[in-house]
Amino acid sequence: MELPNYYRLLNIDNTADVNDIKKAFRTEIALYHPDNNSSEDAKVRFNQLVEAFDILSNPKKRHIYDDMLLKSKNSTLVVVEPQAETQYKEWKEESKKNSEHYWSSSLTELLALDLFLDAGLSTLFSGDLIDGIEDAFGDIGDLFDIF
Repeated sequence: MELPNYYRLLNIDNTADVNDIKKAFRTEIALYHPDNNSSEDAKVRFNQLVEAFDILSNPKKRHIYDDMLLKSKNSTLVVVEPQAETQYKEWKEESKKNSEHYWSSSLTELLALDLFLDAGLSTLFSGDLIDGIEDAFGDIGDLFDIF
């Protein structure tokens, strides 16, 4: 299994915090989003960036990924535990689905939701976004009662 270096892909150090990861992701994704880039290679790079962000912005996934990356650096033969490899494959599939949603949304929508709602892009098209709003404001109907 070939393991990409997501830190290199996002142009960040492996000690970057989540805010640095988000900032780098926003910068890179803007370059490859279809609103700004119509090249044939843009979608491939876009998908890789979403995958990198999905993994590095999640502390649990990042820890497992870092362990896999360290093992791959220290050996010409990478031996990854079957459980970690299975998880990694599942993350890649999840990222692929997220990427399809992000690709079909405007760049402005993606960046506005992430910046102003602080929802994180991974919750953009899932029930987690609505759940988060409901947790913050109670029932959605109650939110409209304010107005």
